[in-house]
Amino acid sequence: MKPFIKFLTIAIFATTFLTSCNQKQTKTEAATALAQPNLTDTKGYELMVSKCYICHFESPDPAKMDQMIAPPMLRVKEHYLPNYQNKEDFVKAITYIVNNPSEEKTLMPGAIKKFNLMPKLNYNQDELKLIAETIYEYDFGSAPKMKMAMMDDLQLNDGNPWTLKPETIEKADSILNSLYGFKSDNIKDYNQLGKDLFEQAKFIMLDKSYTGAKFDQIHNFFSGVEGDMHALIEEKSIENAKNTVDDLKLKFNNFYNFFTAE
Repeated sequence: MKPFIKFLTIAIFATTFLTSCNQKQTKTEAATALAQPNLTDTKGYELMVSKCYICHFESPDPAKMDQMIAPPMLRVKEHYLPNYQNKEDFVKAITYIVNNPSEEKTLMPGAIKKFNLMPKLNYNQDELKLIAETIYEYDFGSAPKMKMAMMDDLQLNDGNPWTLKPETIEKADSILNSLYGFKSDNIKDYNQLGKDLFEQAKFIMLDKSYTGAKFDQIHNFFSGVEGDMHALIEEKSIENAKNTVDDLKLKFNNFYNFFTAE
């Protein structure tokens, strides 16, 4: 009889423990939901819709590619959040670039080449701060799959590599040398490498001398590496960072199959 009583006691204890855990979990989830208000009801969201969505879609829309005149807000956040993960820094970066549009300071050189530099707008600074805070906090979701020109669509120029200015090839060489010469077990060094690589890549992406099909192919290539650079900037895992560096090495080796010096 005693073994049965012992078993019953353990069963009651386990049931009580699990019930308590479930209640705590439910309370925690409820508290989290209350701590995350519906941003669509806020002044910041209202301002974002009325002032930003005039030019920017909320997220990429494959059915409206021809109507895009500026990068979607989801893409803006994707580019700025890895570099400015702290909310205060993010808000400062967004407000600065809106107040001072600049190719040198932009984190979206591909968007500038596609849509041109954003015009300087005279925003009320309090409203601009609210918009930037909303961009930081709002969940724009994930980008839908779109048929876009990417690295897999790189094409030769009638069977030959596209000729680029010597300084462009030198910059690509510099990027590749940085990748192969990099050695560290410190994740912050990998984050800084991502920033350094992106700054070098911007030199090529913002070169206004490239036009037409040659411009399209340069854009195709960097569409395939820009995301890796941004991922490296915000990566927290050494293993993932090393894998990203290896991927970038392979991709930049492929650069020379499609581009050569004049």
